[in-house]
Amino acid sequence: MKSETHSIEDLTHSTWGKVIYWLLLGLLILTPLPYGTVETWSITLWQLYLLVLAVLWGLAALTSGALTLPATPLVWPLLAWLVWTFIQAATISIDKFATRYAAYKLLTYLIFFSLFATYVSSDTRRRTAVKIILIVCTVIALVGIGQKYAGALFWQRGTFGPFVNRNHFAGFLVMGVGLAGGMLIERSAKNETLALYAAAALVLIAGIGLSASRGGVIALAAALVFLFVVARVGGVREKASGQAVALRTVGVVLLSLVAMVGAVWLVGSEGLRDNFAQISEDAKSKPQSELAALNPYDLFSRRDIWQASWQLIQQHPLTGVGLGAFPFAYTQFDPSSGTQRVEQTHNDYLQILTDSGAVGGLLAMAFLALLFVSSFKSAQTRDRHHRAITLGALTGCFAIVVHSFVDFNLQVTSNAQLFLALCALATTPRKA
Repeated sequence: MKSETHSIEDLTHSTWGKVIYWLLLGLLILTPLPYGTVETWSITLWQLYLLVLAVLWGLAALTSGALTLPATPLVWPLLAWLVWTFIQAATISIDKFATRYAAYKLLTYLIFFSLFATYVSSDTRRRTAVKIILIVCTVIALVGIGQKYAGALFWQRGTFGPFVNRNHFAGFLVMGVGLAGGMLIERSAKNETLALYAAAALVLIAGIGLSASRGGVIALAAALVFLFVVARVGGVREKASGQAVALRTVGVVLLSLVAMVGAVWLVGSEGLRDNFAQISEDAKSKPQSELAALNPYDLFSRRDIWQASWQLIQQHPLTGVGLGAFPFAYTQFDPSSGTQRVEQTHNDYLQILTDSGAVGGLLAMAFLALLFVSSFKSAQTRDRHHRAITLGALTGCFAIVVHSFVDFNLQVTSNAQLFLALCALATTPRKA
C-alpha cells in the first residue's frame, strides 16, 4: 500500500498535475508582460486563466478520488483575510463594489498560491521554477536597461521593461536578486550554472541601480544583509562549510557593489542622487505663504499621502473602510483638494490598515510570522538544493517586505504573484 506522501506525489505528477504545473510556469512568464497586469482587461484575463487552472484542479480531484492541498500554513491567514473581505463587502465597506472586486482578486491570489504550493513542491519542479523566475527577471531587466538607452521599443508606456512605474520594476527585480543570491551562497548547482546565476544577479542589480528607485536600492541593501545573516544561521550544514559560506556571502555582496557602481557609472548618478535628496525635501513642511505660490501638482509627496491615510485609519481603526475602497475614502482627507488622483498609500502596510483595519493588520502579521517561522523550519535540512531555494526565496520575500514600506508593489498583480510564488518555495517542506 502506498504511503500518503507517495500518493500525493503521484497525484501532482499525473497528467492533470503536469498540465497544471506547466500552465503555472507559463503564468509566471505571461503576467508581467501587459504592464504588470494592472489594467481591468489584463486582470480579467489573468483571473480567467487561474479559473481554468482551478477547474483542472477539480477535475484532477474527481479523476483521482483525492484532493491535493498545499503543505504550507500560509494558506490560512490568506483564507481568513478573504473571508473578512467578503464580510466587509456585505456590511461595512464604504464602496461595496470595489470591495467585492478586491475580494475576487484576493480569491484569485489564493487559488494561485494554493496551486503553486501544491504542484511546485518536488525538488525537480522547484529547481525548474527557480530557473524560470530568474530568466523572466533577467529578460525584463535587460529590456529595461535597453530602454534606458534606446527608448521604449516594446512597451510604449513602459518606463522600465513592461512596468510603467520604475519602483515596480525595481521591486520585481529585487525579489529575483534574493533568489539568485541564495543559489550562489549555497553552491547548489554546477559551476557553469552558478556562473549563470551570478550573471543574472549582476544584470538584476544593474537594472535596480539604473531605475533610480530609492525603495529598490534600500530593499537590495536590506536583502544582502539578510542573506548574510540567514546564510550563517538559517539552515543545517556541516561545520567545515561555515567559513566557505561566509566567503561566498562576501563575494555576493562585492558582486552586488560592482554591479551597482558600474550601472551608476555608465549612466550617471544624477537620477539616483536626486531621488534620495528628495527624501529630505519631502520631510520639510513649507510655510503657507510658499504653498500658495506653488502649482498644486508640486505640493504632493508620500508624506502628505501617509498623513491623510493615518487620519483615515484613526476614523476606522478596527474594521477599515473596506478592501479596495481606499481611493473613495481618501477624498475626505485629500490635501490636494482633488487635483491629484490617489489610489494607493504608497505603503502596503498603511493600506492594509486603511482598507482592512486592525483585523487585516493582525492577519498580515500572522502571515509574515508564519512565513519566516515555516521557512527557517524548512531550511533545517542537509539537502543543499532545498536549503538554497528556501533561503533564496525567503530573501526575495524579505526584500519586497522592506520595499513595501515606501511603495505599493504588492498591489501590482505581477509583483504580488511573484511574492506568493516565493512564499510557496520558501515554506514548502522537503518531501521525504
